[in-house]
Amino acid sequence: MVLLVPLALLLSACNSDNKIQHVDSEDAGTEAVPNVVVSPDTLLYDSLPVGQSATLSFNVLNDGGADLNVSGLDLYGSTAFSILTDASNFTLAPGESRDVDVVYTALEAEDLAQIHIFDDDPGNPEPVVFIEGNGQVPRLLLTPDPLSYGKVLVDCRRDEPITLQNIGEAPLQIDNIVQVGNSWSLDVPFSLPTIIDPGGSQQLTLTVTAVEGDMDSQLWVTTNDAVGTHVADQTATGVTDPSVQEEFWQGDGPYDKADILFYVDQSCSMRDNQEIIKDNFESFAARLDSLDLDWQVGVVTRDNGCFAKGILTPETPDLISTFMDAVDGWGGDYTEAGLTMTLQALEQTTAGGCNEGFIRDGSKVTLIQVSDETEQSTSPWNTYVDAIQTIAPTASVTAIVGDVPDGCSSAKPGSGYYEASVATGGAFMSICATDWTAYFETIANMTASGLLDTFHLNSEPQPDTLLVQVDGHTETGWTYDATSNSIVFDADAIPAAGARIVVYFELAGDCAQ
Repeated sequence: MVLLVPLALLLSACNSDNKIQHVDSEDAGTEAVPNVVVSPDTLLYDSLPVGQSATLSFNVLNDGGADLNVSGLDLYGSTAFSILTDASNFTLAPGESRDVDVVYTALEAEDLAQIHIFDDDPGNPEPVVFIEGNGQVPRLLLTPDPLSYGKVLVDCRRDEPITLQNIGEAPLQIDNIVQVGNSWSLDVPFSLPTIIDPGGSQQLTLTVTAVEGDMDSQLWVTTNDAVGTHVADQTATGVTDPSVQEEFWQGDGPYDKADILFYVDQSCSMRDNQEIIKDNFESFAARLDSLDLDWQVGVVTRDNGCFAKGILTPETPDLISTFMDAVDGWGGDYTEAGLTMTLQALEQTTAGGCNEGFIRDGSKVTLIQVSDETEQSTSPWNTYVDAIQTIAPTASVTAIVGDVPDGCSSAKPGSGYYEASVATGGAFMSICATDWTAYFETIANMTASGLLDTFHLNSEPQPDTLLVQVDGHTETGWTYDATSNSIVFDADAIPAAGARIVVYFELAGDCAQ
Protein backbone atom coordinates (compact mmCIF):
# COMPACT_ATOMS: atom_id res chain seq x y z
CA MET A 1 0.00 0.00 0.00
CA VAL A 2 1.31 3.48 -0.88
CA LEU A 3 0.13 6.39 1.28
CA LEU A 4 0.80 9.97 0.22
CA VAL A 5 1.16 12.70 2.82
CA PRO A 6 2.61 16.23 2.63
CA LEU A 7 6.38 16.42 2.81
CA ALA A 8 6.01 18.61 5.90
CA LEU A 9 5.33 15.37 7.78
CA LEU A 10 8.59 13.80 6.70
CA LEU A 11 11.64 13.43 8.86
CA SER A 12 14.96 14.39 7.38
CA ALA A 13 16.33 11.75 5.09
CA CYS A 14 19.67 12.08 6.83
CA ASN A 15 18.87 12.14 10.51
CA SER A 16 16.14 10.66 12.63
CA ASP A 17 14.78 10.77 16.10
CA ASN A 18 13.69 7.14 15.55
CA LYS A 19 16.62 5.14 16.85
CA ILE A 20 16.31 1.43 16.15
CA GLN A 21 16.41 -0.49 19.40
CA HIS A 22 17.03 -4.21 19.30
CA VAL A 23 15.88 -6.68 21.93
CA ASP A 24 17.94 -9.82 22.17
CA SER A 25 16.00 -12.98 22.83
CA GLU A 26 18.12 -13.78 25.84
CA ASP A 27 17.03 -10.50 27.45
CA ALA A 28 13.34 -11.24 26.92
CA GLY A 29 13.06 -14.10 29.36
CA THR A 30 12.95 -17.69 28.22
CA GLU A 31 10.68 -17.03 25.23
CA ALA A 32 12.49 -16.62 21.92
CA VAL A 33 11.49 -13.50 19.99
CA PRO A 34 12.29 -12.10 16.56
CA ASN A 35 14.78 -9.24 16.17
CA VAL A 36 14.52 -7.07 13.07
CA VAL A 37 17.66 -5.48 11.62
CA VAL A 38 17.24 -3.07 8.69
CA SER A 39 20.28 -1.93 6.73
CA PRO A 40 20.93 0.58 5.48
CA ASP A 41 18.33 2.79 7.18
CA THR A 42 18.88 5.58 4.64
CA LEU A 43 18.84 5.40 0.83
CA LEU A 44 20.59 8.32 -0.88
CA TYR A 45 20.31 8.35 -4.66
CA ASP A 46 22.76 10.13 -6.92
CA SER A 47 21.21 13.20 -8.55
CA LEU A 48 19.51 12.34 -11.82
CA PRO A 49 18.10 14.23 -14.79
CA VAL A 50 14.36 14.65 -14.37
CA GLY A 51 12.56 11.57 -15.68
CA GLN A 52 15.51 9.19 -15.29
CA SER A 53 15.38 6.33 -12.78
CA ALA A 54 17.69 4.40 -10.47
CA THR A 55 17.16 1.53 -8.04
CA LEU A 56 18.63 0.97 -4.57
CA SER A 57 17.89 -1.73 -2.03
CA PHE A 58 17.73 -2.23 1.71
CA ASN A 59 17.80 -5.51 3.59
CA VAL A 60 15.42 -6.79 6.27
CA LEU A 61 17.11 -9.42 8.48
CA ASN A 62 15.65 -11.50 11.29
CA ASP A 63 18.49 -11.65 13.82
CA GLY A 64 16.30 -13.15 16.57
CA GLY A 65 15.31 -16.57 17.79
CA ALA A 66 11.74 -16.79 16.44
CA ASP A 67 10.00 -16.14 13.12
CA LEU A 68 9.66 -12.47 12.14
CA ASN A 69 6.30 -11.65 10.57
CA VAL A 70 6.28 -8.52 8.39
CA SER A 71 2.71 -7.39 7.77
CA GLY A 72 3.53 -4.68 5.24
CA LEU A 73 5.76 -1.86 4.01
CA ASP A 74 4.14 1.55 3.63
CA LEU A 75 5.70 4.37 1.61
CA TYR A 76 5.02 7.96 2.68
CA GLY A 77 6.04 11.08 0.77
CA SER A 78 7.05 11.84 -2.77
CA THR A 79 5.54 9.89 -5.66
CA ALA A 80 9.05 9.83 -7.16
CA PHE A 81 9.66 6.58 -5.23
CA SER A 82 8.04 3.18 -5.50
CA ILE A 83 8.70 -0.24 -3.95
CA LEU A 84 9.47 -2.87 -6.59
CA THR A 85 9.58 -5.88 -4.27
CA ASP A 86 6.28 -7.53 -3.36
CA ALA A 87 6.13 -6.58 0.31
CA SER A 88 2.46 -7.04 1.22
CA ASN A 89 3.48 -9.54 3.92
CA PHE A 90 6.18 -12.12 4.46
CA THR A 91 7.81 -14.22 7.16
CA LEU A 92 11.52 -14.51 7.89
CA ALA A 93 12.87 -17.47 9.84
CA PRO A 94 15.74 -16.81 12.28
CA GLY A 95 18.81 -15.78 10.26
CA GLU A 96 16.78 -15.25 7.09
CA SER A 97 16.69 -11.90 5.25
CA ARG A 98 15.04 -10.24 2.26
CA ASP A 99 16.20 -7.42 -0.01
CA VAL A 100 13.67 -4.72 -0.86
CA ASP A 101 14.23 -2.80 -4.10
CA VAL A 102 13.15 0.84 -4.30
CA VAL A 103 13.13 2.74 -7.59
CA TYR A 104 13.54 6.51 -7.81
CA THR A 105 12.37 8.47 -10.84
CA ALA A 106 13.58 12.07 -10.48
CA LEU A 107 10.82 14.69 -10.26
CA GLU A 108 12.03 17.66 -8.21
CA ALA A 109 15.20 19.30 -6.96
CA GLU A 110 14.72 17.34 -3.73
CA ASP A 111 12.43 14.32 -3.37
CA LEU A 112 11.91 12.87 0.12
CA ALA A 113 10.08 9.80 1.38
CA GLN A 114 10.01 7.18 4.12
CA ILE A 115 9.26 3.46 4.17
CA HIS A 116 7.71 2.17 7.40
CA ILE A 117 8.14 -1.55 8.06
CA PHE A 118 5.45 -3.16 10.23
CA ASP A 119 6.54 -6.31 12.05
CA ASP A 120 6.08 -8.29 15.25
CA ASP A 121 9.51 -7.59 16.80
CA PRO A 122 8.47 -6.41 20.30
CA GLY A 123 11.49 -4.13 20.53
CA ASN A 124 11.13 -2.47 17.11
CA PRO A 125 7.65 -2.88 15.60
CA GLU A 126 8.00 -0.07 13.05
CA PRO A 127 11.54 0.63 11.78
CA VAL A 128 11.82 3.38 9.18
CA VAL A 129 13.98 3.70 6.08
CA PHE A 130 14.55 7.31 4.95
CA ILE A 131 14.90 8.07 1.25
CA GLU A 132 16.25 11.09 -0.57
CA GLY A 133 16.74 11.74 -4.26
CA ASN A 134 17.71 14.86 -6.15
CA GLY A 135 16.47 15.76 -9.59
CA GLN A 136 18.72 17.81 -11.79
CA VAL A 137 16.51 20.83 -12.35
CA PRO A 138 17.34 24.45 -13.18
CA ARG A 139 16.82 27.12 -10.49
CA LEU A 140 17.14 30.87 -10.92
CA LEU A 141 18.58 33.01 -8.13
CA LEU A 142 17.94 36.69 -8.86
CA THR A 143 19.95 39.03 -6.61
CA PRO A 144 19.64 41.44 -5.00
CA ASP A 145 15.93 41.28 -4.32
CA PRO A 146 14.60 43.67 -3.14
CA LEU A 147 17.05 46.36 -4.23
CA SER A 148 16.96 49.87 -2.73
CA TYR A 149 18.91 52.65 -4.44
CA GLY A 150 18.23 54.99 -1.51
CA LYS A 151 18.33 58.71 -2.33
CA VAL A 152 19.51 59.80 -5.78
CA LEU A 153 19.96 63.37 -7.00
CA VAL A 154 17.29 64.49 -9.46
CA ASP A 155 18.58 64.22 -13.04
CA CYS A 156 21.41 62.01 -11.83
CA ARG A 157 21.83 58.34 -12.57
CA ARG A 158 22.71 55.42 -10.40
CA ASP A 159 23.63 52.04 -11.85
CA GLU A 160 23.30 48.78 -9.95
CA PRO A 161 24.13 45.27 -11.16
CA ILE A 162 21.54 42.50 -10.96
CA THR A 163 22.76 38.93 -11.19
CA LEU A 164 20.91 35.98 -12.70
CA GLN A 165 22.49 32.79 -11.37
CA ASN A 166 21.62 29.16 -12.04
CA ILE A 167 21.86 27.44 -8.66
CA GLY A 168 20.28 24.26 -10.03
CA GLU A 169 21.82 21.22 -11.70
CA ALA A 170 20.34 21.50 -15.19
CA PRO A 171 20.65 24.21 -17.85
CA LEU A 172 18.50 27.26 -17.11
CA GLN A 173 16.83 28.97 -20.04
CA ILE A 174 16.06 32.67 -19.71
CA ASP A 175 13.19 33.28 -22.12
CA ASN A 176 12.30 36.89 -21.43
CA ILE A 177 13.29 39.85 -19.25
CA VAL A 178 10.94 42.80 -18.79
CA GLN A 179 11.47 45.91 -16.68
CA VAL A 180 8.29 47.70 -15.51
CA GLY A 181 8.43 51.29 -14.20
CA ASN A 182 9.24 54.79 -15.42
CA SER A 183 12.64 56.49 -14.94
CA TRP A 184 14.47 53.18 -15.15
CA SER A 185 16.45 51.62 -17.98
CA LEU A 186 17.73 48.08 -18.29
CA ASP A 187 20.85 46.94 -20.10
CA VAL A 188 20.70 43.27 -21.11
CA PRO A 189 24.12 42.49 -22.64
CA PHE A 190 23.06 39.18 -24.22
CA SER A 191 20.38 37.99 -26.61
CA LEU A 192 17.25 36.10 -25.55
CA PRO A 193 16.53 33.31 -25.09
CA THR A 194 19.82 32.41 -23.43
CA ILE A 195 21.06 29.37 -21.54
CA ILE A 196 22.89 29.56 -18.19
CA ASP A 197 24.72 26.37 -17.28
CA PRO A 198 24.61 25.06 -13.69
CA GLY A 199 26.73 27.32 -11.48
CA GLY A 200 26.90 29.98 -14.19
CA SER A 201 25.52 33.49 -14.14
CA GLN A 202 24.68 36.50 -16.26
CA GLN A 203 24.61 40.10 -15.12
CA LEU A 204 22.24 42.93 -16.01
CA THR A 205 22.59 46.62 -15.25
CA LEU A 206 19.54 48.54 -14.06
CA THR A 207 19.87 52.32 -14.11
CA VAL A 208 17.62 54.87 -12.50
CA THR A 209 17.57 58.46 -13.72
CA ALA A 210 16.03 60.27 -10.79
CA VAL A 211 12.94 62.41 -10.84
CA GLU A 212 11.76 64.01 -7.64
CA GLY A 213 9.90 61.68 -5.31
CA ASP A 214 9.58 57.94 -4.89
CA MET A 215 10.30 55.67 -7.85
CA ASP A 216 9.41 51.99 -8.13
CA SER A 217 10.49 49.32 -10.57
CA GLN A 218 9.94 45.62 -11.12
CA LEU A 219 12.03 43.16 -13.04
CA TRP A 220 10.17 40.18 -14.56
CA VAL A 221 12.33 37.23 -15.60
CA THR A 222 10.71 34.24 -17.32
CA THR A 223 12.57 30.93 -17.17
CA ASN A 224 12.15 27.19 -17.57
CA ASP A 225 12.54 26.50 -13.84
CA ALA A 226 9.71 25.46 -11.51
CA VAL A 227 8.79 29.05 -10.59
CA GLY A 228 8.49 30.16 -14.20
CA THR A 229 8.30 33.94 -13.85
CA HIS A 230 10.38 35.62 -11.14
CA VAL A 231 9.59 39.18 -10.03
CA ALA A 232 12.13 41.40 -8.24
CA ASP A 233 11.42 44.86 -6.76
CA GLN A 234 13.55 48.00 -6.91
CA THR A 235 12.99 51.38 -5.23
CA ALA A 236 14.65 54.81 -5.20
CA THR A 237 13.87 58.34 -4.03
CA GLY A 238 14.78 61.36 -6.16
CA VAL A 239 15.97 64.42 -4.18
CA THR A 240 17.29 67.88 -5.06
CA ASP A 241 19.56 68.34 -2.03
CA PRO A 242 22.81 66.34 -2.36
CA SER A 243 23.48 66.49 1.38
CA VAL A 244 22.39 63.38 3.24
CA GLN A 245 22.60 62.22 6.80
CA GLU A 246 21.76 58.74 7.99
CA GLU A 247 21.24 57.99 11.64
CA PHE A 248 21.87 54.80 13.59
CA TRP A 249 21.63 53.77 17.22
CA GLN A 250 24.04 51.36 18.87
CA GLY A 251 22.51 48.36 20.58
CA ASP A 252 21.12 49.03 24.03
CA GLY A 253 23.18 46.30 25.69
CA PRO A 254 24.77 44.96 27.67
CA TYR A 255 22.01 42.41 28.12
CA ASP A 256 21.62 40.11 31.06
CA LYS A 257 19.13 37.86 29.27
CA ALA A 258 19.70 36.11 25.94
CA ASP A 259 17.17 34.19 23.85
CA ILE A 260 19.11 32.35 21.14
CA LEU A 261 17.46 30.50 18.26
CA PHE A 262 19.32 28.08 16.00
CA TYR A 263 17.86 27.28 12.59
CA VAL A 264 19.81 24.34 11.15
CA ASP A 265 19.34 23.20 7.55
CA GLN A 266 18.59 19.45 7.58
CA SER A 267 19.59 18.58 4.00
CA CYS A 268 22.10 15.76 3.61
CA SER A 269 24.94 18.02 2.51
CA MET A 270 24.78 19.63 5.99
CA ARG A 271 25.93 16.53 7.90
CA ASP A 272 29.50 17.73 8.47
CA ASN A 273 28.34 21.22 9.46
CA GLN A 274 25.84 19.80 11.93
CA GLU A 275 28.71 17.94 13.57
CA ILE A 276 30.72 21.18 13.84
CA ILE A 277 27.78 22.91 15.54
CA LYS A 278 27.44 20.08 18.03
CA ASP A 279 31.19 19.99 18.69
CA ASN A 280 31.21 23.71 19.55
CA PHE A 281 28.04 23.95 21.63
CA GLU A 282 29.60 22.96 24.95
CA SER A 283 32.19 25.76 24.77
CA PHE A 284 29.45 28.14 23.54
CA ALA A 285 27.30 27.38 26.58
CA ALA A 286 30.32 27.78 28.85
CA ARG A 287 31.07 31.18 27.32
CA LEU A 288 27.47 32.30 27.87
CA ASP A 289 27.73 31.21 31.50
CA SER A 290 31.03 33.07 31.94
CA LEU A 291 29.31 36.25 30.75
CA ASP A 292 26.78 35.78 33.56
CA LEU A 293 23.91 35.62 31.08
CA ASP A 294 20.46 34.26 31.82
CA TRP A 295 20.26 32.37 28.55
CA GLN A 296 18.00 29.94 26.77
CA VAL A 297 18.28 28.20 23.42
CA GLY A 298 15.79 26.80 20.93
CA VAL A 299 16.58 24.71 17.84
CA VAL A 300 14.13 24.78 14.94
CA THR A 301 14.30 22.20 12.16
CA ARG A 302 10.62 21.39 11.61
CA ASP A 303 8.04 22.99 9.34
CA ASN A 304 5.66 23.73 12.22
CA GLY A 305 8.26 25.94 13.94
CA CYS A 306 8.21 23.98 17.21
CA PHE A 307 11.62 23.61 18.85
CA ALA A 308 12.98 20.09 18.37
CA LYS A 309 13.69 19.56 22.09
CA GLY A 310 11.84 22.45 23.65
CA ILE A 311 13.53 25.43 25.29
CA LEU A 312 17.02 24.55 26.57
CA THR A 313 18.59 26.31 29.58
CA PRO A 314 21.65 25.73 31.80
CA GLU A 315 19.36 23.62 34.01
CA THR A 316 18.27 21.26 31.19
CA PRO A 317 19.22 17.66 32.12
CA ASP A 318 21.86 16.25 29.75
CA LEU A 319 22.04 19.65 28.06
CA ILE A 320 24.79 18.87 25.56
CA SER A 321 23.32 15.57 24.35
CA THR A 322 19.84 17.11 24.21
CA PHE A 323 21.13 19.94 22.03
CA MET A 324 22.88 17.41 19.79
CA ASP A 325 19.65 15.46 19.39
CA ALA A 326 17.83 18.69 18.54
CA VAL A 327 20.33 19.48 15.78
CA ASP A 328 19.77 15.93 14.47
CA GLY A 329 16.18 17.00 13.93
CA TRP A 330 13.48 16.65 11.34
CA GLY A 331 13.45 18.27 7.95
CA GLY A 332 10.55 19.07 5.67
CA ASP A 333 9.30 21.40 2.96
CA TYR A 334 11.05 24.45 4.45
CA THR A 335 14.35 22.88 5.45
CA GLU A 336 16.21 25.29 3.11
CA ALA A 337 14.00 28.30 3.90
CA GLY A 338 15.57 29.43 7.17
CA LEU A 339 13.80 32.77 7.52
CA THR A 340 10.43 31.05 7.06
CA MET A 341 11.31 28.49 9.74
CA THR A 342 12.61 31.19 12.09
CA LEU A 343 9.51 33.36 11.74
CA GLN A 344 7.24 30.38 12.35
CA ALA A 345 9.22 29.50 15.47
CA LEU A 346 8.85 33.05 16.81
CA GLU A 347 5.13 33.06 16.02
CA GLN A 348 4.87 30.03 18.32
CA THR A 349 6.32 31.95 21.31
CA THR A 350 3.00 33.59 22.25
CA ALA A 351 0.60 32.21 24.88
CA GLY A 352 -0.50 28.72 23.94
CA GLY A 353 2.22 28.27 21.30
CA CYS A 354 4.59 25.33 21.38
CA ASN A 355 7.52 27.72 22.07
CA GLU A 356 5.70 29.80 24.69
CA GLY A 357 8.10 31.63 27.00
CA PHE A 358 11.03 31.83 24.61
CA ILE A 359 10.86 35.61 24.02
CA ARG A 360 11.28 37.44 27.33
CA ASP A 361 11.00 41.11 28.16
CA GLY A 362 14.37 42.85 28.06
CA SER A 363 16.23 39.98 26.39
CA LYS A 364 18.55 40.07 23.41
CA VAL A 365 17.17 37.81 20.69
CA THR A 366 19.84 36.26 18.47
CA LEU A 367 18.73 34.26 15.44
CA ILE A 368 21.51 31.99 14.14
CA GLN A 369 20.95 30.71 10.60
CA VAL A 370 23.12 27.77 9.49
CA SER A 371 22.79 26.55 5.91
CA ASP A 372 24.91 25.67 2.89
CA GLU A 373 22.15 26.85 0.54
CA THR A 374 20.75 30.17 -0.61
CA GLU A 375 17.77 31.34 1.47
CA GLN A 376 14.74 29.87 -0.32
CA SER A 377 11.66 31.35 1.33
CA THR A 378 8.81 32.28 -0.98
CA SER A 379 8.94 36.03 -0.21
CA PRO A 380 11.93 38.45 -0.15
CA TRP A 381 14.15 38.39 2.93
CA ASN A 382 13.02 41.83 4.17
CA THR A 383 9.43 40.59 4.48
CA TYR A 384 10.58 38.12 7.12
CA VAL A 385 12.92 40.56 8.85
CA ASP A 386 10.07 43.07 9.28
CA ALA A 387 7.79 40.38 10.71
CA ILE A 388 10.53 38.99 12.97
CA GLN A 389 11.36 42.40 14.46
CA THR A 390 7.68 43.09 15.08
CA ILE A 391 7.64 40.03 17.34
CA ALA A 392 11.16 40.52 18.75
CA PRO A 393 12.39 44.14 18.39
CA THR A 394 15.89 43.30 19.67
CA ALA A 395 16.32 40.45 17.18
CA SER A 396 19.42 40.24 15.00
CA VAL A 397 20.24 37.62 12.39
CA THR A 398 23.65 35.97 12.48
CA ALA A 399 24.30 33.93 9.35
CA ILE A 400 26.72 31.01 9.05
CA VAL A 401 26.29 30.44 5.34
CA GLY A 402 28.12 30.36 2.01
CA ASP A 403 30.32 33.25 0.93
CA VAL A 404 28.59 36.02 -1.02
CA PRO A 405 28.46 36.38 -3.96
CA ASP A 406 30.25 33.22 -5.18
CA GLY A 407 29.88 30.59 -2.47
CA CYS A 408 32.54 27.90 -2.29
CA SER A 409 33.00 24.26 -3.23
CA SER A 410 30.92 23.10 -0.27
CA ALA A 411 28.23 25.79 -0.16
CA LYS A 412 26.15 28.01 -2.39
CA PRO A 413 26.12 31.78 -1.75
CA GLY A 414 24.12 32.69 1.34
CA SER A 415 22.05 35.36 -0.37
CA GLY A 416 19.01 36.36 1.65
CA TYR A 417 20.73 35.41 4.91
CA TYR A 418 23.53 37.88 4.15
CA GLU A 419 21.13 40.77 3.56
CA ALA A 420 19.14 39.90 6.69
CA SER A 421 22.31 39.89 8.80
CA VAL A 422 23.37 43.30 7.46
CA ALA A 423 19.90 44.80 7.96
CA THR A 424 19.60 43.60 11.57
CA GLY A 425 23.16 44.26 12.70
CA GLY A 426 24.06 40.61 13.05
CA ALA A 427 27.26 38.83 12.06
CA PHE A 428 27.99 37.17 8.72
CA MET A 429 30.30 34.15 8.95
CA SER A 430 31.51 31.73 6.31
CA ILE A 431 30.26 28.15 6.48
CA CYS A 432 33.14 27.34 4.11
CA ALA A 433 35.67 27.62 6.95
CA THR A 434 36.72 24.46 8.78
CA ASP A 435 37.38 26.10 12.16
CA TRP A 436 34.31 27.69 13.76
CA THR A 437 35.81 28.11 17.23
CA ALA A 438 35.87 31.90 17.05
CA TYR A 439 32.35 32.04 15.61
CA PHE A 440 30.59 30.97 18.76
CA GLU A 441 32.71 33.17 21.02
CA THR A 442 31.83 36.13 18.79
CA ILE A 443 28.12 35.24 18.90
CA ALA A 444 28.23 34.91 22.69
CA ASN A 445 29.96 38.26 23.04
CA MET A 446 27.49 39.98 20.71
CA THR A 447 24.60 38.43 22.60
CA ALA A 448 25.93 39.80 25.86
CA SER A 449 26.86 43.30 24.68
CA GLY A 450 24.60 44.01 21.75
CA LEU A 451 27.36 46.20 20.33
CA LEU A 452 27.69 46.51 16.54
CA ASP A 453 30.73 47.51 14.54
CA THR A 454 29.11 47.73 11.08
CA PHE A 455 26.38 50.12 9.91
CA HIS A 456 24.92 49.74 6.43
CA LEU A 457 24.21 52.93 4.43
CA ASN A 458 21.03 53.10 2.39
CA SER A 459 22.20 55.71 -0.14
CA GLU A 460 25.45 55.68 -2.11
CA PRO A 461 27.96 58.31 -0.90
CA GLN A 462 30.88 60.06 -2.51
CA PRO A 463 33.46 58.36 -0.25
CA ASP A 464 35.64 61.45 0.15
CA THR A 465 32.70 63.39 1.64
CA LEU A 466 31.94 60.92 4.46
CA LEU A 467 31.88 62.31 7.99
CA VAL A 468 31.00 60.11 10.98
CA GLN A 469 29.92 61.42 14.36
CA VAL A 470 29.25 59.44 17.51
CA ASP A 471 27.18 61.27 20.13
CA GLY A 472 28.03 64.57 18.45
CA HIS A 473 31.79 64.02 18.30
CA THR A 474 33.65 63.38 15.05
CA GLU A 475 35.05 59.85 14.92
CA THR A 476 38.02 58.83 12.76
CA GLY A 477 38.38 55.16 13.76
CA TRP A 478 36.40 53.69 10.86
CA THR A 479 36.65 52.63 7.23
CA TYR A 480 34.17 52.61 4.36
CA ASP A 481 33.43 49.22 2.81
CA ALA A 482 32.24 49.95 -0.74
CA THR A 483 31.23 46.33 -1.36
CA SER A 484 28.55 46.37 1.34
CA ASN A 485 28.15 50.19 1.37
CA SER A 486 28.85 50.20 5.10
CA ILE A 487 30.73 52.12 7.79
CA VAL A 488 32.94 49.66 9.71
CA PHE A 489 34.35 50.83 13.04
CA ASP A 490 37.81 49.80 14.23
CA ALA A 491 37.90 47.38 17.15
CA ASP A 492 38.94 50.13 19.58
CA ALA A 493 36.38 52.62 18.26
CA ILE A 494 33.12 50.64 18.39
CA PRO A 495 30.40 52.99 19.67
CA ALA A 496 29.22 52.37 23.21
CA ALA A 497 25.81 50.98 24.05
CA GLY A 498 23.05 53.47 23.32
CA ALA A 499 25.32 55.72 21.22
CA ARG A 500 23.83 57.77 18.38
CA ILE A 501 25.79 57.42 15.14
CA VAL A 502 25.22 59.96 12.36
CA VAL A 503 26.88 59.64 8.95
CA TYR A 504 27.00 62.75 6.76
CA PHE A 505 27.88 62.66 3.07
CA GLU A 506 27.20 64.01 -0.39
CA LEU A 507 25.33 61.76 -2.78
CA ALA A 508 27.20 60.01 -5.55
CA GLY A 509 25.67 60.21 -9.00
CA ASP A 510 26.34 60.36 -12.73
CA CYS A 511 24.39 63.54 -13.48
CA ALA A 512 22.81 64.15 -16.87
CA GLN A 513 24.04 67.28 -18.64
